[in-house]
Amino acid sequence: MTIDRVHFVVNLYRGSRRQKSSDFSPDLAHAVIVEVVRLRGSSISFHPHSRAILNAAMGQSSGEDERRPILTGPCDFPRFVSNDEEPQAKRRARTIITSLPLALERALSLLKKDRVDVQVIGMESLVNLTDSFSSGVELAILSSMIVLGAPVAGEDVDNEAIAREEIHLYLIELLQNRALPGDEKLDCFDSSCETAPISSQHEKQRFPKEPLHTDDAYHGGLMRSMALRVLSNALSLLWKNQPDTLVKVLKSSKSLTSRDFIQSLSEDLIGGTRLPAVVSGTRLASAHETTLATRSLKILADASPAVQQLVANPKSEEHPTLDLLSKNYETVRHDTLETESQSAYSALSRDIRTC
Repeated sequence: MTIDRVHFVVNLYRGSRRQKSSDFSPDLAHAVIVEVVRLRGSSISFHPHSRAILNAAMGQSSGEDERRPILTGPCDFPRFVSNDEEPQAKRRARTIITSLPLALERALSLLKKDRVDVQVIGMESLVNLTDSFSSGVELAILSSMIVLGAPVAGEDVDNEAIAREEIHLYLIELLQNRALPGDEKLDCFDSSCETAPISSQHEKQRFPKEPLHTDDAYHGGLMRSMALRVLSNALSLLWKNQPDTLVKVLKSSKSLTSRDFIQSLSEDLIGGTRLPAVVSGTRLASAHETTLATRSLKILADASPAVQQLVANPKSEEHPTLDLLSKNYETVRHDTLETESQSAYSALSRDIRTC
């Protein structure tokens, strides 16, 4: 499964030993036939991944994405792990200030539509706005402050301010309650987990009895996956370029440091060892989404003492979130998740003695 939830399967076939080679058909007696089949998701996103698998099977490449980050998509991992310098915006400051409100209003209007494909385009717009490679550093920083709920000082309540608040609340609703605004709220995490993150007391969760693998469930999971990318983009960009601003934003925006929000991100850490075949809907995160949640938790804890106390309280004897981070970097086969988990575990557990 890819980061944008394209599900596929790789089938291996052994060549027929009875087939005789001729001028028209090769001898497949010692061959392995590799087939990549898309099960669900975007065919456009599936194509480069399938070609990478087939090229690696033929020995033409290692299968790794060797493209420069700026040549990849906004949701791809090369941009997530890149240490390259972000391109500077070529727009003037006045153009940036005037274009951003219009871009946000258009994204919000798309998110409010009934069609699922239009909603995806709206969320993709937010991913692009918070990505420095797509929008430039200055515009991406302003967009990041808005999606994180930075207060608008010195301005009257107008359509622009309302749009900013609605976008922030939309993301919080999707990330914390695991439901699109207006849909039924889910009580979240996977009931098969033995220990609930943050709280060591396990509570049985109640879930709807509808099947997980439906179109609505797939759409909700895709939207939440991109919302996690928006959150990680915004936090990473502000923490890298304007850490003092991020600290102020988190102090004024209590929704990002609330117990319920941090609980939801911590529950996503369970997805580090989850099989892609069972990932569906908004409550079952994949290893890719665990990577985004891990970085977001680390930055939130570094920038907010309140979050640090929630995930790694030195006075507490049990630390389920740290246990999940330790498990992820020790057992997972996801290179980026392993790196992020080890970094987060080292940073969050520096004041705690663990055995």
